[in-house]
Amino acid sequence: MSFKNRYTQVISAILLTFTLFLALRIFFYLSYFEYFSSLSGYEALLSFLMGFRVDMAIIFTLTSLLWLALLLPLRFTYFKTYRIALGTLWGVLMASILFFNIGDVLYFGFVNRHLSDEIALIGNDVGILLSMALDYYFYQSLLSSVLFLLVVALFYKLFTAKIQDTRIRHKEWLLIPLIIAVVFIGIRGKVEGISFGVSDAFAVNKLASGNLALSGFFCYYRGGDRQNTNHSAMSLQSAVENVKKAILSDKALYQNSEYPLMRSYQNAEKKNYNVVIIMIESLSATYLDALTGKHLGVTPTLDAMANSGLLFENFYANGQRSQEGITSLFTGITQPVGFENFGEGLELYNLSFLGKMAQENGYHTLAMQSSDRGSFRVDKLSALAGFGEYYGAEDMPRSGNEVGSPNYGVWDGDMLRFLSSKLHTIKEPFISFAFSASTHAPYYSPGKEWEKYPHSTQSEYGFLNTMNYMDAQIAAFMERVKNEPWFENTIFIFTADHTNHAEVASAAEVEKNRIQLGSYHIPLIIYAPKIFKAKKMQTLGSHVDILPTLTDFLGWRQPFTTIGSSLFDMSVQKRFAFVKHGGEVALTDGESSVHYNFNAFMDNEENRSKELQELLLSIDTAQANLLKQTQWMQQ
Repeated sequence: MSFKNRYTQVISAILLTFTLFLALRIFFYLSYFEYFSSLSGYEALLSFLMGFRVDMAIIFTLTSLLWLALLLPLRFTYFKTYRIALGTLWGVLMASILFFNIGDVLYFGFVNRHLSDEIALIGNDVGILLSMALDYYFYQSLLSSVLFLLVVALFYKLFTAKIQDTRIRHKEWLLIPLIIAVVFIGIRGKVEGISFGVSDAFAVNKLASGNLALSGFFCYYRGGDRQNTNHSAMSLQSAVENVKKAILSDKALYQNSEYPLMRSYQNAEKKNYNVVIIMIESLSATYLDALTGKHLGVTPTLDAMANSGLLFENFYANGQRSQEGITSLFTGITQPVGFENFGEGLELYNLSFLGKMAQENGYHTLAMQSSDRGSFRVDKLSALAGFGEYYGAEDMPRSGNEVGSPNYGVWDGDMLRFLSSKLHTIKEPFISFAFSASTHAPYYSPGKEWEKYPHSTQSEYGFLNTMNYMDAQIAAFMERVKNEPWFENTIFIFTADHTNHAEVASAAEVEKNRIQLGSYHIPLIIYAPKIFKAKKMQTLGSHVDILPTLTDFLGWRQPFTTIGSSLFDMSVQKRFAFVKHGGEVALTDGESSVHYNFNAFMDNEENRSKELQELLLSIDTAQANLLKQTQWMQQ
């Protein structure tokens, strides 16, 4: 192999880089062909062309300095060692990005969106991720590692090739400004205005189009663009008035014009019921037989409590990550796109905090998870939310007959046994929160006795078996606590952090005037047989409604701010669920839904609701701007 001059060598390296990125995008498209089937052939082609712009921004950003270093009209730039070193560095950079994006392709299969700010959350969970790479994704990790080495070898080979013309021409200096101009345009993606960002990558107004064009690395490294997300689709005054009208209630009264969404239940009768909240990892509504009638047989305990308690049949998660679910439950807020995570700055906006409100009403507060203390940062989130005691896997002894070790901390049975021991001595009234982990992929089996299906750490059968185990541990927990003196005075709440292997609605699932948000549909069971009569509730709700629901029912009178409403407040004017999907948001009223990427709405015309669109924009505008202007909650 040889090149006529160094320009042809550098151009060849650029073309090779684009070819590798295109090959990975084709692989991505074919891997999720059913998901992308909502795109016509022409729309898919436009999305691939938009993907070229995404790749250009990445490639030009990371390699442009190498171009200049290789093309400077100076004698030392022809030294073989110099060119090989820079060429190998080029290969390592591109191989690393490809490696990252392969991980993103695998991640996409879980939540149907690309990696972004999740990367900032893995600091305490590197061990877990490494375990998944070596177990759940062993073959993928092996092939990716081989690909990494092959890419580096290709670039090494390319830059060891002989260059035939090695003359230095001073007029080549005139090309340097031209190269810089090309690089500048390529990186920005535009000549004028704000540089090309995540929301610009939609060739057509369909979520699948944006996802096909984007890549995990672009979403991550251009994530700073989300800090500049336009949350001002309308005036703040109009937005606030629209939201106030939507959540208007005869019971929750507005308190202060400077904090326009702050409310309180001034006439509430205080009740010192205890509260036990158990958040189950990845429990989609589809797995609960009491909801679906599928007879999967892995939730008999939850089914029994659903049938003898309050079962909310139209309940949604506000996000697709554990931290998003916990944030919404603890604070009553759906994290705005572009804002810091809870525990990394969101708390500085002075939110309502479930634990602190409980403490102010004389409650003892307790939180725990079966993963390590810092996993998913639940330790920090619990402390910020006002939970006085917090425990993780390090605090929980092995106390059951499970076999082996889970991927996350201890088995959920160990956590629930530990929880019952803590509740045995806690002073009333109390509120406790427990977050499980054994149903998180990879699905390690705790033992044959809980395997109803052929077990696999990587299949849905594996999830069903671990869910069967978790349900059995809930049964054992309820059996242990039923004789406690506080049992009949306690409200048990069972829900999920998010769904399992979330999928957005495909074209085949879209009905006339209705888009299913099954990717967020989770169970909510409120069990307290001495307090509530059994009833199936049609009330639409989401995680953010739990804080106002407890505030209402327990008779807490201090102010709170949330776009959620009490699920027991029949005077609420409108019910909705506002959810976050990576860099997009969506809103459903139970009948139809709208999806927005901060550039345009992404729904077919026949499925659009102008009223819902206005409400979505109002919620986003009001929530983001009141937070920024410290008008969310009065200190």
